[in-house]
Amino acid sequence: MTAIQPSRELKQPAQKSRVRTPTKARRKQRSNPHVVIATETTLKLAVNVVLSIVAVTALVKLLPHNRSGQEKLQQIQTEVKQTEDRVKALRADFNRSFDPQQAKTIMQEHSHRTDPEQLQVIWLENQKTPDLTATPPTPEMDF
Repeated sequence: MTAIQPSRELKQPAQKSRVRTPTKARRKQRSNPHVVIATETTLKLAVNVVLSIVAVTALVKLLPHNRSGQEKLQQIQTEVKQTEDRVKALRADFNRSFDPQQAKTIMQEHSHRTDPEQLQVIWLENQKTPDLTATPPTPEMDF
């Protein structure tokens, strides 16, 4: 057979030189994982407490600003409501001004003149009311 045959010499791995730690150091290494975990947990808890305090402080500082913003918003909404009511009334008056059926009444409102066909009623104060049960007075006619 022409296959390559492995050499008979076996290479032996190089031996690592081990430095043995004393038994006390091994015991400390075994107990250290608990201390490390406790320290890590304590640090995480402390960081979270600090972050919580910062967040609460920021919220406390933002509350007055939020209240003033809400008050301003409420004032603006009230003003908008009043303005909408006023605009609605003005639009109704504007539409009424161009209504041909109400032209006479609008002219009377804006001037002191009255419609000649309309009777004027004049209220007089300090006069007795006529007795309706009495006979009506006869009209006098001048010829």
